[in-house]
Amino acid sequence: MSNAKTVARKLAEKGSVNTGTAVFVRMDGRFAVVNMGLSTVTVPCIGFYPPVVGMAVRVDWVNGSPAVTGPVTPLNPLGTMSGTGAPKASVTVDGVEYMLFYRAGYTPTVGDAVEINWATGVIQGKVTGTETPTPPDESGGGSKPFSVTVRASDSGRYQAGSGWWGKRPWASASNDGIWVYGNRVKDAVGVGTVTKIEIYLPLVQQVGVASVGIHPHASIPGGAPTITSKTDLPQGRRSGWQVLPVSFGTYVVAGGRGVAVADGGYNIWRGVDEDSLSGALRIGGTR
Repeated sequence: MSNAKTVARKLAEKGSVNTGTAVFVRMDGRFAVVNMGLSTVTVPCIGFYPPVVGMAVRVDWVNGSPAVTGPVTPLNPLGTMSGTGAPKASVTVDGVEYMLFYRAGYTPTVGDAVEINWATGVIQGKVTGTETPTPPDESGGGSKPFSVTVRASDSGRYQAGSGWWGKRPWASASNDGIWVYGNRVKDAVGVGTVTKIEIYLPLVQQVGVASVGIHPHASIPGGAPTITSKTDLPQGRRSGWQVLPVSFGTYVVAGGRGVAVADGGYNIWRGVDEDSLSGALRIGGTR
């Protein structure tokens, strides 16, 4: 059986999609003539036109039909002149030597760092240097620390039997206060793991005991807030940035949840309308 028939039989046996390699010989019109094993065949050339003679090229098979789609490996656009000549000169690229044309006005000099246009197969000329930018961090290199500050979208106090009164959160015998964040916390933290959470408390006055807790409301609810996980908030820790239990951070990063104050004497904090940092959360962790 002739080589051509062998290739034809192999083509018929190919699955719907496959990839092989060949060596480019020359163009025949819009077709590429390539050496594929012991056979020389003519196939369509798409995606990269034309290849350089002697270049290893990729051949994609679709429904049994082959086509040259480009070089087997990406081509470096920079090389080093390794020989002179006219109208072609030799240039070495990543250890492989090519004979290429060069632009008029450039005199090939061994050792020159040059740019190559692989679409035309022409040496563009000598370059004065190349950029070596600092690469960004690799995403697969492990967790990185983060810190974000998320401001509350609203605040308020609820009095049993009377409903919601103003923006100032209260913690008293008959009033509870909350800060709500919508999905701001979730959007800011993303897939991060929380290791620390703080809240900003703009204290107006403090009398008696108070607690801090969490609630499941994205915005001010229509009725009484549901407050859970209450933790004592002693005097001396009711003003400025104060650390909350890490479990609070894990809870609020799910989105649509917030922080509350409740119980006790007569404790008042400024609302978001008076202080834009009221109830702001400073969250740190890794992601």
